[in-house]
Amino acid sequence: MAEQNGKIKLSVEQQIQDMIDKNVQFELYSKEDAKKFLKYNNYYFKLKSYARNYNVNIQTKKYYNLDFAYLVELSKLDMYIRKIILEMSLDVEHFLKVRLMNDLSNNSKEDGYNIVKLFLEYHPNAQNDIQGKADKYSFCSDLAEKHLNEFKEPEKLAVWNIVELFSFGNFMELYQLYYQTYPSFNYADYLKSIKFIRNAAAHNNCILSTLRKPSSIKKFSKTKKLATILGKIPEFRELDNRDAMMKNPVIHDFVTLLFVYNDVMKVSATKESRNKKMEEIYHWFCDDDGRARKNKAYFEKNPYIKEAYVFVSSIIKYINKKNKNPGHTNFL
Repeated sequence: MAEQNGKIKLSVEQQIQDMIDKNVQFELYSKEDAKKFLKYNNYYFKLKSYARNYNVNIQTKKYYNLDFAYLVELSKLDMYIRKIILEMSLDVEHFLKVRLMNDLSNNSKEDGYNIVKLFLEYHPNAQNDIQGKADKYSFCSDLAEKHLNEFKEPEKLAVWNIVELFSFGNFMELYQLYYQTYPSFNYADYLKSIKFIRNAAAHNNCILSTLRKPSSIKKFSKTKKLATILGKIPEFRELDNRDAMMKNPVIHDFVTLLFVYNDVMKVSATKESRNKKMEEIYHWFCDDDGRARKNKAYFEKNPYIKEAYVFVSSIIKYINKKNKNPGHTNFL
């Protein structure tokens, strides 16, 4: 399971043997079924990344309490969670655009063109993205080409044009600039976290491979506003592991997405859709017959996975409880 010496290419049979050598058990998942899984369902490099959640003997390089079935289950849970993340983040992106357009429409100081001109001055690389979309086939190539001048440079672009051409990253920058220029309530402080986990899910990165040992931890800083909000919630104030959980980038960013999603979609036009989605998420994570708990016995001896699950599910339970309270307004 550790990096092979010289990073040698291994056949499926050799991959199985490599796991056996590292003390990965095949009691719950036969070796023959494991070979089929590695041939048709997932590849070794990706599957073995989930082993980072398990302790290993430093001297012998052998794992403790790790069965191949646990890795398979984590890979399946990861797939479902990525789908949840993508569904929520797409809704967040759409309704942040809707809210920005509404704020723009009610702003007598902004015509919709000036802020784009200012944005392109600060972010000249965004022009290249627009030009690139005009030059190659895409669903928005006609729109991009329509707004290029004779020198193939973007011009006469308003906010309502440009948001259809931008990646989420560029939209995030425009969103932040708008609310810096015209201060009012916004979610700019949380967008970096949403972008991170959205991109990870969109690129099929392994979300659940870093519950024990977070990746890029040195480059990560948690959102102070969210930490303050969680610290004021009675249900979480006494949690001993709250700070530790929120120092994990994946957990922090998923929790951020949950709160922003539920806030952005709290208005009457979208509340029913939000509540339905949250009921689905609640069932998936929290109910005894939900998918997350289907093989819960696999992880009874793994404190990293158990603690992460308990923390995230407690957040989901809290959000669902507040959503059912008629007097509830905002989370953030």
